[in-house]
Amino acid sequence: MTIILFLIMVCALAGTAFCAGTEIGFLSVNRGRIVHLAREGSKAAKILSSAVSNMSSTLVALLVGNNLSAVVFSSASAALSARMFTDSALSRFVWSVIAAFTILYIGEFLPKLFFSTRPLRRSLKVAPAYRIFEMAMRPLTAVFSAFIRLFVKMQVTKYTVTIGDLVRILQDRKDGVKISDFESALISRILVLRKKGETLNAANLLAALDDFSFPHIPQTGNINHQPRLETRNS
Repeated sequence: MTIILFLIMVCALAGTAFCAGTEIGFLSVNRGRIVHLAREGSKAAKILSSAVSNMSSTLVALLVGNNLSAVVFSSASAALSARMFTDSALSRFVWSVIAAFTILYIGEFLPKLFFSTRPLRRSLKVAPAYRIFEMAMRPLTAVFSAFIRLFVKMQVTKYTVTIGDLVRILQDRKDGVKISDFESALISRILVLRKKGETLNAANLLAALDDFSFPHIPQTGNINHQPRLETRNS
């Protein structure tokens, strides 16, 4: 029984760490990068994009999971200490302090620190696991969300790609963001127009095409033939 209680504590601690780290990772991730990775066909990015787009339900699921894991950890810890230290109240007190420090440091602080340093890369790694977690927690999430709506009006968060997002997309590709030369030129054009204070309209945006040349398409009759887009200014 002692081994079983200890294993329950370890699993509950892992659950707390997963929920805490995933929460801070999803809140810190850059929306613009997720969009580009999803367009490249990344399944993890699609899961992450769906979770971030519905952040209210995502936070409810993670917070409920975090609290349930903490309750299970505390209960298992108390049962284990009562089993190990039957005649020593001081030993049980020391065990409780150590257990509280463990769940605060290993279950909360370290995971949040770990995910906050590279939120996109680490959120993408846990995205498949989060999908399974979200499906398992869906009934509880629905119940708690309905209860919260009785007291607080939950608003759907709408995300937009800001100028800062565009700059980061151009400057930082370490997390696997892939954009074409034309997309890069178009983003650069948007930044130039915003800096000059000019209107963002179709004519101004399509001026980015001036930096590209389209080769002649031979009349081969092959509909699968696609010309390559070449840049004059790299």
